[in-house]
Amino acid sequence: MTLSPVVIVVAVLFVVIALAGLAFVRRANSTSGAPIAASPAPAPTTRDRIFFLRFEGSDDESYVGDLIARHGGTATDAEAIREMALDLVRAAPTATHVHAGPASDAPAGPGVARSGLPGGIVVGFRVVSTRALGTVSDDTDLKAIVAELRAIASFTGRDVQRAELVKATPDVEATAPPLVAVRVETRPGHQQCTYCLHSFPAHETRCPGCGARVGQ
Repeated sequence: MTLSPVVIVVAVLFVVIALAGLAFVRRANSTSGAPIAASPAPAPTTRDRIFFLRFEGSDDESYVGDLIARHGGTATDAEAIREMALDLVRAAPTATHVHAGPASDAPAGPGVARSGLPGGIVVGFRVVSTRALGTVSDDTDLKAIVAELRAIASFTGRDVQRAELVKATPDVEATAPPLVAVRVETRPGHQQCTYCLHSFPAHETRCPGCGARVGQ
């Protein structure tokens, strides 16, 4: 018996559709078992927090030196701690290397920072609070560190117990996490070129790296 052309075409289409469906199912099954990208680890929450911020350049080093002269030492008064934090908020946008984390990470306290970089000045700041701190999950993000310092500056007497601000001694072998370089584009008041990814002050209208005009 000879099959009509219509029957042959329908049969071929049926086979093609069936094979396509089988391929789709196999692909779906293979991708469903693929590992899911891990989300960033949350910042460790603590009531005893430590910060290290490094600055370089004569102007910044002079400003931070004066800051330490004004606030250096230990404070238990909420207003004094607020002034410490506010002055750090003002200075922080020009920090080159930082660390923020639980104070237990640096058992020697804020006076010793793990860094082998020459020159510059490092300020250590430790806060013991009654409120949980821990909003910085990436030390290279300077905006996040400034935001946490700003939060500390808003604490009242019920929120904070003690703070210590000192000039830290750099020690490459210190028992503490190393200071890491901040990403320039995360500095408050900076922007990043969409073409060459160069970072530069927000008030500039052209990228100093490639010359592209901002917004084009």
